[in-house]
Amino acid sequence: TLKIALSLASNLGDPSGDVSVTHTAEGMVSKSEANFLHQLINNSQLFPVPHSPLESGTAASQVLVMGPDDFIVAVVSSLNRPFGSGIVTPSGILLNSQMLDFSWQNKTMNHSIPRPQNLLQPRKRPRSFLLPTIVRPSEGMCGTYLCLGANNGDRALSSIVQV
Repeated sequence: TLKIALSLASNLGDPSGDVSVTHTAEGMVSKSEANFLHQLINNSQLFPVPHSPLESGTAASQVLVMGPDDFIVAVVSSLNRPFGSGIVTPSGILLNSQMLDFSWQNKTMNHSIPRPQNLLQPRKRPRSFLLPTIVRPSEGMCGTYLCLGANNGDRALSSIVQV
């Protein structure tokens, strides 16, 4: 299931200016697509792990807070590598290296294929796997709240799902 999700996510990127990304995202949440993908899941057979579209070993930090009024806040920030880009502003702020979240023409990370939906372009936002997650009971229902996050690129999805 996770391999299918990551394969679909590899076709995502900044939806502004790329209608194919919007169509891909809409398809990912449609019931007909879910039914089709459900047929591909085979619990008795292993499939090769697809190559990661992102470099592993990212550096992220997170703050997950729930107040006494059950108001939950999840904030995740990423430098993308230890010490980010290695550039510090005169005011002492360490700049991130989010440029690494783009696919690069003529360069692959972890043997992945550069995806046109996520190629570097002016004013384009890179695909990101920062996943602050909040789970709460249905409205009016009692239950347990859960607030969690993970880092390490595409491995964050499997971490969140396992928890």
